[in-house]
Amino acid sequence: MAERVRYRTKQQELIRDCLEKHSDRFVTAEQCMDCLKAEGIHVGQTTVYRALDRLTEENAVIKIPAVDGAGAQYRYIGELRPGSPGRLVCLQCGKIIPLECNKLHGFSEHILKEHDFALDSSHLIFYGCCRECRKFRETQEGLQDRNENE
Repeated sequence: MAERVRYRTKQQELIRDCLEKHSDRFVTAEQCMDCLKAEGIHVGQTTVYRALDRLTEENAVIKIPAVDGAGAQYRYIGELRPGSPGRLVCLQCGKIIPLECNKLHGFSEHILKEHDFALDSSHLIFYGCCRECRKFRETQEGLQDRNENE
């Protein structure tokens, strides 16, 4: 069966351009729509969500799923080359770190052998807290503890 040809509409390109302009941070679909409205561009909510899903599938966008009732967040990263490593994403500051680890191959083999599931390392995204944000949090907690003990 022939592969379906994917086309891009002008609206999809405008959404991509908006995300690219704000690639230094994560944005929600609503924030993307607000950005477009500020530029005099009106795009329907369904179109925005479909474009964001498509960009996520194409690895041009990283998506942080909705947590605690908040909306999903998206960040433009550009296209990954095939075979590119996965990503580490800091949930505090939004930093994206390439995942280059010699243990990743062993982890992928474990998942395949023990769970009968083949990982695609170019789509691996681990969410957590980067070194700087952890240090900042520890410093803040230390200051708070000291103030409480005084």
